Amino acid sequence: MNYDTDIKLAKEKDAIDNGKIFDFRDTPYEHLCDDFYKFCRQHLNENSEKYNIEPSIFIYTGFFDSNAMAQYKNDAFSIHINVGLIKKCQENYLQNKSFDEYLEKQFSKITKHFDNPITGLAFQIATQFTYYHEFAHLVQFEKKRENISLQERFVITSTYDKVKQHMETNADTLASIAIASHIQQYIKKSFGDNITQENVEFTIIVLCSCLLNHIANFYSDLPKIYFKEHKHPHPFLRLFTVNLNIVNYLNQSQFFKEKGIEIKINRVFKQILDFYQELEEKKIFDTKIAETMENASKQQEAIVEYMGDLIQYDVKDYNNAVDQWNKHFA
Repeated sequence: MNYDTDIKLAKEKDAIDNGKIFDFRDTPYEHLCDDFYKFCRQHLNENSEKYNIEPSIFIYTGFFDSNAMAQYKNDAFSIHINVGLIKKCQENYLQNKSFDEYLEKQFSKITKHFDNPITGLAFQIATQFTYYHEFAHLVQFEKKRENISLQERFVITSTYDKVKQHMETNADTLASIAIASHIQQYIKKSFGDNITQENVEFTIIVLCSCLLNHIANFYSDLPKIYFKEHKHPHPFLRLFTVNLNIVNYLNQSQFFKEKGIEIKINRVFKQILDFYQELEEKKIFDTKIAETMENASKQQEAIVEYMGDLIQYDVKDYNNAVDQWNKHFA
């Protein structure tokens, strides 16, 4: 399939209003959108039949807020990516000169091993995480096959829905596993025989910090922690779970064990939060993480208890995307 085919199928299945379709060709976002489209389309081509989510559609929408959506409608599974999400990631990572300069000044002996600027890897991690999250929703929808859509961006007027919060957490878990695998591949490719504990930890910390920023940007009032409200878990609860999943996956990596690399979960997770806080202090990112962490520290037990309950919540009508993923990678 190519993008013309996706547009045609989206119209045939009434997956989106025609006026909302964004054709990225001959626009300033053509290169970034085309590369991301090819990545997502290839993954869908290779996995749609396997997960019984055919026909699958990937479409860009012309909205400039950072958002994405998964949908099942008229017997078609579709992923909708706002061009605004690509633009936001471009601004936060690819065009963030202060971030590039900081990394080059402080960590040049490590960044010299990368064939692309690490801000480019950060862009890939953020956008690919979004794709895998939406893909997970399609896998969830396959069981019930009734019209449904889930958006990535937090909606402040939404009422509490434990099923939807579970589905979001479940999708984050699948995306975390997929991204952890990519991070390991980046490390293997970049360092080769020069792999060290320092190189590995640095890469994990920087990329997870960027992913933390990406998730935090879906909500405008990060310090206000909530639990049984809305359809999305609070972004701090999400990024807490996502980064722990990534670090836990890498902790269990046979590749790192063979190289004598030990990923200590609690230590690396704390380093991610500390590094991100440092980036905010230097005005590289701006999501009020220090205030958020202070509020979260007062509710640590409640956060762990709530997320544990949410992850284990038994949803009858939708697939557990992680279970389905594990079936194909067992």
